[in-house]
Amino acid sequence: MSNASALFRSLIVYGLCLPLAVALGYLLANPLDLTTVVVVGSLCFILMIPIFLRWHHVWLIAAWNMSAVVFFLPGRPPLWMALAAISFSIGVLQYTINRNMRFLHVPSVTWPLLFLSLVVLITMRLTGGFGLRSLGSDTYGGRNYIMFFATIIGYFALISRPIPPKRALLYVALFFLGTSTMAIGDLPMLLPSSFNFVYLVFPLLGAGWAALQGATFEGPVRITGFAFFNQGIFTAMLALYGIRGIFAGTAKSWRAVLFAACVFGALMGGFRSIAILFFFTFAVLFYMERLHHTRLLPTFIFIGLLGGALMITFAHRMPHAVQRSLAFLPVKLDPEARLSAAVSAEWRLKMWQELLPQIPQYLILGQGYAFSGQELNLLHDTRSGESSKLVGNYHNGPLSVLIPLGSFGMLGFLWFLWAGLRVLYLNYQFGDPAYRTANNFLFAYFLVKAVFFFVIFGAFISDMLMFVGMLGLSISLNGGVAKPALAPQPQVVVDRFKLRPGSRRPVSA
Repeated sequence: MSNASALFRSLIVYGLCLPLAVALGYLLANPLDLTTVVVVGSLCFILMIPIFLRWHHVWLIAAWNMSAVVFFLPGRPPLWMALAAISFSIGVLQYTINRNMRFLHVPSVTWPLLFLSLVVLITMRLTGGFGLRSLGSDTYGGRNYIMFFATIIGYFALISRPIPPKRALLYVALFFLGTSTMAIGDLPMLLPSSFNFVYLVFPLLGAGWAALQGATFEGPVRITGFAFFNQGIFTAMLALYGIRGIFAGTAKSWRAVLFAACVFGALMGGFRSIAILFFFTFAVLFYMERLHHTRLLPTFIFIGLLGGALMITFAHRMPHAVQRSLAFLPVKLDPEARLSAAVSAEWRLKMWQELLPQIPQYLILGQGYAFSGQELNLLHDTRSGESSKLVGNYHNGPLSVLIPLGSFGMLGFLWFLWAGLRVLYLNYQFGDPAYRTANNFLFAYFLVKAVFFFVIFGAFISDMLMFVGMLGLSISLNGGVAKPALAPQPQVVVDRFKLRPGSRRPVSA
């Protein structure tokens, strides 16, 4: 009876697999055909469903800051976007089956996100609608809308379940180290052409693209991917060890050496913003860890004075990209590096001067992100900065919110930042002591990024991804929002039936 049943199951399996194998073999004769890509991709997705059910959450956390893309889908969406959709769908499906597997409930963050989503929806509807060039639409700019709503979905996917305590530090490390994958975009400068298939998944950056085209680098080169590689290690080390764990006590010496190397390596990208971001993040975290009451304070003051003296003496001999990163300091630099930074700053100031008079007309209803095909021709005019203004890349945080989304968008964004800071502060103050280092860094980095967004540099769509990611990671790490533990109060119990001792009067003799 059992042999007949096993034989019957085997016949069913062969009856399904053999025709499927024949069909796939026929389709793979034209591997670049759209039908082949859809069928093979769908089949691979079905086969990976058991893996997604088990590992979707950690994959989403690891891919949140990665530069990887899903190259076979139209528009080449980022990998985190696809994983956010999958993880959110699995979370909803599991909740419908088992009511105990519910999403972490943080209404103080949910409401501003819903308000901001409503503002974006209304703006999109009233300013040209939604369109994607990759799908043949005459209206472009829909990628920004997709990025925003995918970020919101990704937040709910992040808080769909708490992080397992045994793997908490691993998840935190994977989240921040994802930024380091941007270094792959510079690898054509080092690797032979036989590795070109890697760049289907990891997009090329400026220097990497030029190297792939066979360009020769005779002048200064900005290795932007290497800068973000070091930024990922910098943030991961602070989140895992903190400043105390890198420099103080029984900290291992290799941590301090690696940390210093990452700070210098991040300057190779030529971004002044990274140098400023690193300094203020380190300073805020130094204060939050109460290290200004320890011997590390005079040590770092001495190192700072010594480093400043060396910088004043040898700054003009450093690599061009490093000098450009330090161009905001009053030190002697190569004229070409200082001129490059000055031209960039002048271009931004000129663009902001042109945009400031336009703010009043967008206070009620923002401009949105949609633009027509005719306006797309302005993208080739890179000298006037019209391309950046057209796609909403204003290199300024407040302008990137006010002009596309108006004052209501700014209100929703400020509401979200306040709610996020409050949640991170509560987790920092009252979270599990085992996660104190990670909670310290998440609060400090979120605070510095928020100030940095308004004062120095910001872009709403890309920074929203980072803000939401850190907030979702903190909520998932702490299992929600931590609350102060209430000390048990002694309860006085009065026994009504026990007679109180009476007072005796002295008996007179």
